[in-house]
Amino acid sequence: MSPFFLSTRTSVLGALALATAVGLTACGGAADAGDPTAGASSSGSAKAPFFSELPAAIQSAGTVNVASNVEYPPFESFDTDGKTVVGIDRELADALEKKLGVKFEFNNIAFDAIIPGLDSGRYDMGISAMSDTVERQKQVSFLDYFEAGGGIMTTTANPHGIKALGDLCGLKVGIVKGTTEDADAAAQSTECQSAGKPALETTIYAGQNQAVLALQSDRVDAFLVDSTSGSVVAAESKGELAMGNRYQQMPFGLVFPKDSMVLMGVVQKAMEEIAADGTYKSVLEKYKMGDHAVDKFTVNGVTK
Repeated sequence: MSPFFLSTRTSVLGALALATAVGLTACGGAADAGDPTAGASSSGSAKAPFFSELPAAIQSAGTVNVASNVEYPPFESFDTDGKTVVGIDRELADALEKKLGVKFEFNNIAFDAIIPGLDSGRYDMGISAMSDTVERQKQVSFLDYFEAGGGIMTTTANPHGIKALGDLCGLKVGIVKGTTEDADAAAQSTECQSAGKPALETTIYAGQNQAVLALQSDRVDAFLVDSTSGSVVAAESKGELAMGNRYQQMPFGLVFPKDSMVLMGVVQKAMEEIAADGTYKSVLEKYKMGDHAVDKFTVNGVTK
């Protein structure tokens, strides 16, 4: 999601000594405090190669508490039963479970509540197609795992002939609360006004489903959304909607509290293993997203 919150996708090896070697500056927090192997049981260690490296609190709980906004296909959405989480992120989490020996429990919350939830310690990490941005890095850390970028969704009829951000001046535009597209729309409004044109009439929605419905019912002329998810929505719209090309490149990252260096390092090592054994690319290709794969799982890869 290109989700943006003034609070979206350097290598960390997980232990403090190794983290120093790669230049990370985050400090250990409550979940990461002390010896990360403390409390490991022999049976737990046998479950998976990286179980003993997890923070003791997570080893004890047997669960990674995940914050996610589960309405963003193909990354996460509910199956037909309305309960089971499916999609790219869920399948990557399934693969991580095998490497870490703990369950990844998805908690469906508002997108703009993810970073505050991580900051407060309510969740261990966020998995929700969140764009890595410098502004967000002030509050959380990212392990980039997917190449993405914002785009413009319109109806297939597209009566205003919208093809680029510059075509949105004076038009009604839908945005999901907390996404990077909010900032994109604000910047474009400024450009429109500087050129003597009317600003965008932006409406903020709580989730993607509401924004799509607004577009389908002609309450907005366009919807700014990450092009990957937007392409899936458009393809499933029975010809009603169309997704334009990306107007930017921005990676998605798995999201961690700033003080969660140990957990992030272990997850990074596990991601590297599922990439090496082919699982990572296989999951992306299943959803026709193989060309969005990253070569390295970089920490806070966006620098400007």
